Amino acid sequence: MAYLSLVALFFSVTNFVPLSAIGFLPMALGAWRFFGRTYPVFVSALAAFACYALISTLSYDPASLTDFEFYRRDGNFFIAYAPIFAGCVYTHRWNLNLLLRRFYMFAVLCNLPLYALYLAHYGVLSMFSHPDDTFGSLFVARNAAGGFLAMLLCLGMACYLMRRSPLLLILMFLNLGMLFSTYSRGSMLGVLAVLPYLLIRRRPWANLALVMLLVGLVSASLLIAAYHFRPDINYLGYRFAIGNVDEKVANLNIRTEWLWPRALTYFRSSPLVGIGFGSFDDHISALIDYFGFYAQATGVTIVHSDSHAHNSYLNILAELGMIGLFLILYFYCKLVAWARAGATAAVGDAMTDYSGFLFAELGSICLLVMSVTEHRLTSPSNALPLTLVISLLLASRLRTVTVTSGMRPRYQRARPIYEPGVITK
Repeated sequence: MAYLSLVALFFSVTNFVPLSAIGFLPMALGAWRFFGRTYPVFVSALAAFACYALISTLSYDPASLTDFEFYRRDGNFFIAYAPIFAGCVYTHRWNLNLLLRRFYMFAVLCNLPLYALYLAHYGVLSMFSHPDDTFGSLFVARNAAGGFLAMLLCLGMACYLMRRSPLLLILMFLNLGMLFSTYSRGSMLGVLAVLPYLLIRRRPWANLALVMLLVGLVSASLLIAAYHFRPDINYLGYRFAIGNVDEKVANLNIRTEWLWPRALTYFRSSPLVGIGFGSFDDHISALIDYFGFYAQATGVTIVHSDSHAHNSYLNILAELGMIGLFLILYFYCKLVAWARAGATAAVGDAMTDYSGFLFAELGSICLLVMSVTEHRLTSPSNALPLTLVISLLLASRLRTVTVTSGMRPRYQRARPIYEPGVITK
């Protein structure tokens, strides 16, 4: 079953052929192995969020669970994060440092001929005068391409810090050029946020810095949404008519002037549990208010589309409320702490799986920052490279034998070392 995750990882370079989605199959084929074992806290946090999203879906629109379009769009969280659970039911003895370095080389080289054609046709700076002239890599949407290339660059950093190589530097330079040519500003912002994080990740207050970052991202999103909120507009029925000659400016205006205030309207109507998972793009006639804590949607026309709040934090607040946002942010805080602990332990254990741990840490920071401009936390093109690597880390038996020997006691398992899910907190 480990090969299913490996195939999914290598096919995450494109969404034209969605084979990267098969990362959930090990969990479906060996679910019985999930029970009776000890796992990191972030796995429990993710399970809690998944159960909460499932209950919300059952309450709002249970028929969605049998609709393929739901999993492609509104419910793509289940596809994007299922590989983490899959990593709990299989094992492997692969050298992840070598495997991830080869994957990085493969991913960049796959894009190189397309990027050369793009440069020959458009040049380096044409997207500033013609926003449509951007590099799409092997993805349908530019933001999907930008998000993937940003996550890929984080993997390149992890591989380079594991083994400094001139070839990796060249590939990272090409990777950066590809990311720049997508003109995905949110993706570039995510990569920029990783650079200062590299300087503070070993500080005792790194966890506090992460919490402050998340508070800042959520607060900024709410403040901008509140600033542009207009009480005279019915955001349930209002259809926006915002345009600009510059497509990038128009996209920004649509987010801040309509999509974010709409999400704020949903959140204020039902602050604890939200309107319902997958509800943001639906056509809702009215909301029945119950004491200001919960609102029930009525006159609903279900739509499964790519229309969302273009901000993961606001989208989750709108659909799942404060409970949902707390659970997903708690998951990421525990994930980053686990990855940082694994990378630290790997330094004293022959660097076993160091690249994987470091990528899980850096990729999480990048994804969290990118998600303030798009709903990237659940986007498979952005999240699958991260969750598939986490799956391989959880399943690594090589790490079970080596990395735990150099860890502080509070990170060691109490169970036998042959079981997956080694590092706990």
